[in-house]
Amino acid sequence: MVTLQEAKALNKFKLFKEKYQHSYSEEAWKYIEENFLKEIHGKEAPDILMQVYSELDIYPSPAVFYKRHLELIKKHFPITGNVLEIGSGRIPAFANLLASEQLKLGKGTVTIYEPLLVEMTPKHSNITIHKEEFTPSTDVKPYDLITGILPCDVTETILESAIENQKDFYVAMCGCVHSPLSYFYGFYGTSPQLYQEEVIEKAKSLVKQYDDGELMVTRLKNTEINYPILYNRR
Repeated sequence: MVTLQEAKALNKFKLFKEKYQHSYSEEAWKYIEENFLKEIHGKEAPDILMQVYSELDIYPSPAVFYKRHLELIKKHFPITGNVLEIGSGRIPAFANLLASEQLKLGKGTVTIYEPLLVEMTPKHSNITIHKEEFTPSTDVKPYDLITGILPCDVTETILESAIENQKDFYVAMCGCVHSPLSYFYGFYGTSPQLYQEEVIEKAKSLVKQYDDGELMVTRLKNTEINYPILYNRR
């Protein structure tokens, strides 16, 4: 039997479906629809679902994942500057949360780079959208902080660009093994743990080389999505 909370969530999801279903692939949408209620009560879920929960303001739900990252970022960096958020996903849940917090503080902007965004209308007035890939040639000079929450393939590009330009950064890695820039280029069969260790070592070396502070590594507690989080401390 569907609970009252689930019924309210399903009503919100119906409106979301009317607005966004056409923007997803058939396979992606099938997954969302089949698992929307199955995952809603857990501590974590695949990011494609967490983005939906966050967009629909369904709490408590795995979408609290983004709030936890925001709180961690606020412990180490001011968020009232110009933030570059890369690899936001189809629904830029973390970017929306961050921009909302900036508006409360009365200062700050968020610029998004994500080719998979489902719409081009920013949710908040201080957001700028680039529906395109972030590349090594993307200009990061206007930004004070560069972030990526589970950015997948672009992880190492974010780290390289941020460090080489001596920018503050916060990158929460995902559990995949990928990267055209990895020292393990010929070893994609390696485990996620080995890949993550390699990226950490690479980031340590770059931070030292470009004098971008000290590389710090942490993880979220009490969650299965406890992959390494890399940020710098000056």
